Amino acid sequence: MMDLATFRFRATARRVALVLTAAALGYRIATVIIALKVGDPSPLLTFPFGAILPAVLLIVLIAMPPTRTREGLLMRAGAIIQMWLIILLPTIALYLALGFPVVFLVVEIFETRLPSRIRDPLTHLVVA
Repeated sequence: MMDLATFRFRATARRVALVLTAAALGYRIATVIIALKVGDPSPLLTFPFGAILPAVLLIVLIAMPPTRTREGLLMRAGAIIQMWLIILLPTIALYLALGFPVVFLVVEIFETRLPSRIRDPLTHLVVA
């Protein structure tokens, strides 16, 4: 039986993604604590949907099994970056969430229009 090629995140990229997710959550927790000391409870009220949910989705995206296409894995990477931005920039999180189709369009353009001498070394940083 023929073995189909699969693409996965490099171990280093996976570890960096998890560390950046923890750092983003730490930043949001610090902003919640500062806001509570000032008497503003709104950052705490938005924390579950603005930080916890994107962090869980990030971990799910990182832990997903390998994919058969490099483009699919790059779309996961784009979604991970978008989730980090949603966690780190809560004031524009809605716009970022609505911008997911733009992420996928950028990946499509990256894969189809960028010359391979530029595209392949960049992809090699993330894809194993």
